[in-house]
Amino acid sequence: MLFNVSGSIAYTDRQTAMRPSLWKYRYLLVLLSLLGILIVYQLAVVLLLRKTIVLPASSFQGSEIVNPYQNWNGDGQEKISLHAHSNEVWFTPERHTIKEIQSEYKREGFSNVAITDYGQISQTENPNYIRGLEWGQNLKKRHLLAIGIQKSFYDYFPVYATRENLNWVMDRMQKLGGYVIIPHPKLFDSFSREELSAIGGFQAVEVYSPFGDDPKILDSLLSQGRNVHCMASDDLHYFPENSIKTFDQPFWKDMIQTLGNQRYRKGESFLRYIVTADGVKDQPSVLASLNSGSFYCVKKFFQAAEDPKVPKIQVTKKNTIQLNSKERYLEIRFIGQKGEVLQVSPDTNKAEYTFQEKDSYVRLEMIALTGSVLSNAIYRSN
Repeated sequence: MLFNVSGSIAYTDRQTAMRPSLWKYRYLLVLLSLLGILIVYQLAVVLLLRKTIVLPASSFQGSEIVNPYQNWNGDGQEKISLHAHSNEVWFTPERHTIKEIQSEYKREGFSNVAITDYGQISQTENPNYIRGLEWGQNLKKRHLLAIGIQKSFYDYFPVYATRENLNWVMDRMQKLGGYVIIPHPKLFDSFSREELSAIGGFQAVEVYSPFGDDPKILDSLLSQGRNVHCMASDDLHYFPENSIKTFDQPFWKDMIQTLGNQRYRKGESFLRYIVTADGVKDQPSVLASLNSGSFYCVKKFFQAAEDPKVPKIQVTKKNTIQLNSKERYLEIRFIGQKGEVLQVSPDTNKAEYTFQEKDSYVRLEMIALTGSVLSNAIYRSN
């Protein structure tokens, strides 16, 4: 009896000693199970949610010349900002309110601003505001911007997405009324030129961005016969200190902004934007201009600079591009297939260039004293 009792006690001690080790294995098993579920889920959506898009096989062709600025009306210009982030998303409470963003941009002469928060369409009391969202939660910053989209949708690719998956996302954005933009392609090299040439469904690329300016990206796409537009955006995450100190914000927000190194920095606000024709500033008319390419992309060289004026561009019956502006530009460049500089007109507010047989498209770059202006392509069509 004593032997049996002693043996039983020894076994119980051994069992107790093994419990911590068993719990470790259980935790590991749970983690591996969750990881396995994530891998299976990601593999499933990668295989199921995909779309193949047929891209143009040649450059623009035809005898007709399409000029997106042919019906440009009035002498005025409307400044529009299409990429700004607010504090409406739960994980960005330290950012600025929609009211603060709209107020600051209005003070700087902007006619409208789109709030493009991550994964959601943030609401505002202003009925004329431009709806938008930024899609993408992956670490490589492969994001997509949708302007005028009717509703948000879930990011099914938090870890990885193939080119066909991106095509599917952009197709869904367009079906929901969105004008699709590739934002900050140079940030972490999120979209290389090769990749942009292989995917479809976007209508513009942010060639003027705080994370890198590169207008030549357009030429690799336009040379394929793809009518992709330029885009210029602040990608606003914070205002400069002289704006922030005027806001009536709580102490905790001041503290988070300071710890996050968002205070006392110059910021990138008010420098990159698009210009639409006089009176084109509400969402429906801005979307119409975006879809037709009837807008300019502007980058100011510094915040205190005067806004460079955009030109009027007409194409005559003899296929001559005529540029007239109230601004005397340091240089006007006519750029064609594969980025070839076709003509440079220095120190002038007027310039002309006649389409040659070899020209599939022509876009213009105007360098002013206070900033640069890009046009969208004037191109051949049947």
